[in-house]
Amino acid sequence: MFETIAAHVASGLGRDHDVTVESKMSGPVTAADDRFAMGLTDIGFICPPAYLWLTERTSPSVALVPRAPIYDDARNAGQPTYVSDVVVRADAPVERFADLRGLRIGYNERASLSGFVSLLAKLADEGLDVDFCGELRQVGSHRRALELIESGALDAAAIDANVLRSWAGERPDRGAAVRSIDVLGPYPVQPVVVRSELSHLVPDVADLLAGPELAAALTPFGVCGFGPVEHDDYARLAPLVERAMVEVPA
Repeated sequence: MFETIAAHVASGLGRDHDVTVESKMSGPVTAADDRFAMGLTDIGFICPPAYLWLTERTSPSVALVPRAPIYDDARNAGQPTYVSDVVVRADAPVERFADLRGLRIGYNERASLSGFVSLLAKLADEGLDVDFCGELRQVGSHRRALELIESGALDAAAIDANVLRSWAGERPDRGAAVRSIDVLGPYPVQPVVVRSELSHLVPDVADLLAGPELAAALTPFGVCGFGPVEHDDYARLAPLVERAMVEVPA
């Protein structure tokens, strides 16, 4: 999906001959990871925790594009938001979040709102801390967490609902292999950003994202368009992100 978007935006900006895509990370959370500041990445879809870290620095390395995807999921109510499903094996003796006490819970990475911060927020809302988990394990991606749950090597994880739908649709039996016991969110969906030195491109990128040609190309991925977002949508998440980072230090 992101490769399709990248190709469309690059073509619209006249750069279709030299596009490269990095699709294996949610975004930087330390200066050593900040590819925007190093001039190695120009445009990105990043998770909200990484966006907050990048924009709250003395010299922000990115500028927000005021458009973000709207996913075809009734729980988003037609807004540029997303939810996480707390997923377990279909045959697990688990019916609600409280039943996860003492079990092996995975998350994709610390920069992820859907997989990590939302989970810590849920624990806090329930008056719990990470000791509730028998094990809290970073596994690298939502897809890896789903594979580990399916195999029985992990008991549960909070999974971006859009990744869950994509993963389940790849094989006929996958949809029946896992089930959701809780829903976290909705939260503002992953923001689109441009390297600060290229902020003059923000209006052009926003127009390209909102165009009908891209909307048609993204239908197979469950995206029905792009809606307006602003910095304050993400700034409201700062207390959740800060609490998660303090509770589970790197």
